[in-house]
Amino acid sequence: MKLSTWNCCGKFDENLQHLFTLDVDVAVVCEARTPATWPTAPDGRALTGLRQRVWSESPRELVIVAREPWSIELHEDAGSAPGWALPVRVSGPTSFTLVAVWTVRYAGTPGYVAQLDRAVDWIAQFSADAPTVLAGDLNAPIADSQKHYDRVEQRLNDLGLVDAYRASRGLETGERPAEPTYFHHRRQDEPFDIDHVFLPTAWADAAAVEVGDFDTWVGTGRSDHVPVTVAVQR
Repeated sequence: MKLSTWNCCGKFDENLQHLFTLDVDVAVVCEARTPATWPTAPDGRALTGLRQRVWSESPRELVIVAREPWSIELHEDAGSAPGWALPVRVSGPTSFTLVAVWTVRYAGTPGYVAQLDRAVDWIAQFSADAPTVLAGDLNAPIADSQKHYDRVEQRLNDLGLVDAYRASRGLETGERPAEPTYFHHRRQDEPFDIDHVFLPTAWADAAAVEVGDFDTWVGTGRSDHVPVTVAVQR
């Protein structure tokens, strides 16, 4: 099973096809301007999808899509999640709970890391009955939020979830990754690592993580983010 998270910078129809060149099965797509009906995967397999408008004044949405034989449905406790989180049940050869997160700052919301903290509250309360994955554009950590972010990441660790990239690269908490996921103003000299996939510890041990390259995903104008893709052996 391949999981991915990517902020597609609005162009969902066009960019989803690019994402499927990575052979993704389940994807969290942030900042998506979605069509009225779901497209099909390039190989003809059916997609199921759910979308959520995070900010009422913006048409861009938080989206989850799954390609058969995987499918998704809204988690029965999704109504208790904060507006920037979308919890679903994923069914298929491997079934699990997926909590998609896209933190967005607008009037009345807490900071990015505080939003993540609220999503972790939901996981702590509602996800004990199934393996759980958290993925999305967290807009963190950045320099002034690193300490707070490390604390929230430790909460996830205590719940049995680890950052798939860190686990695969053997990085310590707070150690800066060598493969950024976001380029501010699409500048290669302004990199950040703010897109993450957190997996159950038992899954992360054998997971292979790939981070998209600047030239393919940003230099071509597709987005200011690159996808993070995780192959899970389940």
